[in-house]
Amino acid sequence: MKINDLQNAQIAGNSKNITSKVSGGADFQQILEARQNALAEPAKVGSVDQKGSGAMSVELRLESLQLSEKTMSTLESFGSALKNLDFAGEDLEPYVAALEDETRSLQELKKQLPVQDPLTKLLDRVATVSYIEAAKYRRGDYL
Repeated sequence: MKINDLQNAQIAGNSKNITSKVSGGADFQQILEARQNALAEPAKVGSVDQKGSGAMSVELRLESLQLSEKTMSTLESFGSALKNLDFAGEDLEPYVAALEDETRSLQELKKQLPVQDPLTKLLDRVATVSYIEAAKYRRGDYL
């Protein structure tokens, strides 16, 4: 790709205003400030939209994060219980039941989020690990 192609592509996007402002021999500081201003303006618009129409999604995101943290805590407790030789196989049952419940809840929350959302990937990973650990117990790997 040639430099001219890159400049034409920048002019077509949001960089058009920046290029026209700084094309008269501007220094780096002016270019940086123009770019920062151009990036800051769309962020302000996006945050207003989230407050107005996305109140439910904020609650959903918080609930998803809290459940992810709870599940990871349950996984850590389960791991500690596995290391403790005083625990019998049936003593691990409450941990496994909690993991199975949390996995189902994580999957339900994941369905409510957009596919491209990074939180969806996090929920999927936590749910996968939780499911695998519960399945290993049910299969008899830890007995």
